Amino acid sequence: MNEITTPIQITNTPDGLRVESTTIAEGTGVQHKNVLELIETHRAALEEFGQLAFETRPGYNNAPVRIAMLNEPQATLLMTLSRNLGRVVEFKVALVKAFFDMAQQLAQRNLPSRADLAKWVLEAEAKTSALEAKVAEDAPKVLYVDSFVADNDTHLFRTVASNLEVSEGDLRAALKFAGWIYRQEQRRRNSKGKVITEYQWCEYATKKPFFFRKAAHENAPLFKGSVAFTLTITPAGAAAITEFVERLASEHGSLRNALPTLQEKYNDRQERLRKECA
Repeated sequence: MNEITTPIQITNTPDGLRVESTTIAEGTGVQHKNVLELIETHRAALEEFGQLAFETRPGYNNAPVRIAMLNEPQATLLMTLSRNLGRVVEFKVALVKAFFDMAQQLAQRNLPSRADLAKWVLEAEAKTSALEAKVAEDAPKVLYVDSFVADNDTHLFRTVASNLEVSEGDLRAALKFAGWIYRQEQRRRNSKGKVITEYQWCEYATKKPFFFRKAAHENAPLFKGSVAFTLTITPAGAAAITEFVERLASEHGSLRNALPTLQEKYNDRQERLRKECA
């Protein structure tokens, strides 16, 4: 096997490590337009690992060139979907190594010094003492706050939906179909012995920074053996959801108009997963 000797450019973006589709085209010896066609063909599968990101840059004679920015799972899946011809196999190995090396460099770069650690411990101890005193003082208020007031740093779905002038149901449906959140359900008997169905929304691992699980009040029943919670939206999540909704509105006229397309893609993914698991 001939090793790839040219360094593969991995970019550290606010959304994580990314590799450009032009880099993949160059590394595999495939025309860039063919790489973009492969991405579009398998877009639904690739977006199982996050929304695809694109940039437009001037190319030959200043003609606009559309470039895909792929995260590690997306790039790895794209390589899996590529035919093992020419340099493709060698590039697959080099690409995985490039992502690993960049992650290691960032981890080393971000390691705190011993002095920093000592300072953080002292600060944490001081904050803990202050919080313990505050908890004792506010104990009578806690149940009310947990039951009726959203976390100060997070937003309820209905609040974000209202700010975007869309319905909460449409927003939840769009996020579900796009692979941001999913709904769990359980059946249990209530105090009168009647079987009832309860639901709880959860976030997918790739979208965890966008959501916060706010614990339910202390007397709430367990949900699937764990303490029940309400899924709320972080400030970062609100910004990402706003961008997501605005993009859909731009492409389809409104969020509601986008739902059939999103649902069709969602159903296709579910059917493909069922076939793979059969």
